Amino acid sequence: ETSIDGPGVRDIVAEEYRSSGFRPEQVDTGAVIITGETARKENAEEVLAALSQFAGDFVVATAGPDLESILAARGAGADLYSKEHHTLVLNFDIGGGTSNLALYDHGELSATGCLDVGGRLVKISQNTGQIEAISPVVKGLIRAGRIPPLSEGQRVGPEDLSPLIVLLAQALEQAAGLRPGRDLMDALLTQGVRWTPPEAPIVCSFSGGVADCIYQPPPDWLAYGDLGVLLGRAI
Repeated sequence: ETSIDGPGVRDIVAEEYRSSGFRPEQVDTGAVIITGETARKENAEEVLAALSQFAGDFVVATAGPDLESILAARGAGADLYSKEHHTLVLNFDIGGGTSNLALYDHGELSATGCLDVGGRLVKISQNTGQIEAISPVVKGLIRAGRIPPLSEGQRVGPEDLSPLIVLLAQALEQAAGLRPGRDLMDALLTQGVRWTPPEAPIVCSFSGGVADCIYQPPPDWLAYGDLGVLLGRAI
């Protein structure tokens, strides 16, 4: 809940080096960038430092919501689609804890934003169906009376999580200008972030872990032990 398994991440990267056939000393430069929910963990900087040792001249950084939104949208090709089709494209990069927004107008970046909407806002045991952890974001929605109470240890099914899932999806709709109002969007805007929904017709694109659950959701709603599959289906 509060820290990253640094040695575990390091082992994953080390294994990727081994499988690639390259040694760390053969890589001259690169970047280690921590984003999203991971950047909020207590030991994020320690993990960055540990990974930077995999090559000599590494740029080490924690990406804020603006940079993360741009990286995701350009990686997804939203900027090129916007330019080639002479249109507005809004890319939603939906991960574990946040949805990063980037709006491109005829290929030019117009705006960025971030909502606290993601697949791992609630963690659920794949074996028992019991809630293992509830994020502060969801607890805030419960306190505000926006969704019915949920508690750790509670056994839940899709119907129990439906009010939360609907609210998260509708917040994204408001951010895209596809649903009137901005109350839900404002309730989930990441601290320090502003966002004005576009007024003109837009193309929406999706990237990130939850995007897989939009286009090809697993049949098991608990496939990842979180909200990801349900959220993808709702979107």
